[in-house]
Amino acid sequence: MSDLKTIQLTDDVCMPTNHFGCAFGDWVGKTDFQGFRPELAWEALSLALDNGYRAFDGAHVYGTEAILGALLGQRFARGELKREELFVTTKLAHPAAPPHVNLSHLRTWDADAVEDVAQRVRDDFAKSLDELHLGYVDLTLIHWPGPFANQDLALARQARKTIWETFGEFLERGATRAIGVSNFSVAHLQQLAEDAPGIKPAVNQVELHPYCRDPELEAYCREQEIALVAYAPFASGAFGMLQDPVLSEIAAAHGVGVGQVVLRWHLQSGRAALPKTSKASRMRSNQDLFGFALDDAQLAAIDGLGAGEPRRTCPDPREIV
Repeated sequence: MSDLKTIQLTDDVCMPTNHFGCAFGDWVGKTDFQGFRPELAWEALSLALDNGYRAFDGAHVYGTEAILGALLGQRFARGELKREELFVTTKLAHPAAPPHVNLSHLRTWDADAVEDVAQRVRDDFAKSLDELHLGYVDLTLIHWPGPFANQDLALARQARKTIWETFGEFLERGATRAIGVSNFSVAHLQQLAEDAPGIKPAVNQVELHPYCRDPELEAYCREQEIALVAYAPFASGAFGMLQDPVLSEIAAAHGVGVGQVVLRWHLQSGRAALPKTSKASRMRSNQDLFGFALDDAQLAAIDGLGAGEPRRTCPDPREIV
């Protein structure tokens, strides 16, 4: 990493470290409605663009790519924005979710229920590009390593191999500039390296915050030069993490907010992060990370908050075969 603002993924792809997450809704049980609410994206994404965000983390399953595409198109039309100024990520192959979670069956699928996995990936990718109104994306990720309930390792490995080789097609023709994975454990990464050794993932996007760490995975990704991207960097508002006394004390010492401390911790640890908010003031503070620095003791104190069993807001990827 050359600086705290970017991570070099490949010779010609430089990824910003601060992205705006494009998933909206509740999946941590704070409301009766569990699932995505893309209607919330209109105001939030517009505000994010107004407040300087140029890196956006989306996914086919979120239902917000058409909204992002429409908002970007308006700015392209007015000459306020150029495609080259953006870094857009999409994710594909999200498995079917439990019935109580409102995820569209048209956007989710399990490999054992799809006749042609490669073609389904191609079709979903084409839909994402159409909804974004873009000719290419900057980064494409496998959303999850496999179906949540599947116990057939051979099926899961073959599906990952097929998806990854299909991603290679997108990369070869320039439809994506880089490819990676999301929610992959060390075992998943090692299996993919064995099954499809031609192209190494540039990125592994995982749930990672002060209460949810996997030191083995972090060490493996550093060793393999796979960039880590932290989703749910604030634990999606769960566990009272943003009121943690350790984080609050560090924030007070620097005269910044707790969220800024968490994001600065990610950056100084060599990771990118995906903060999300609907408030313009927080959008600005989430980018105001370069007027202070955490010392070694403060970094260690934050690391220590995740020393026990990870507290997750999403399923544990290690349980997926």
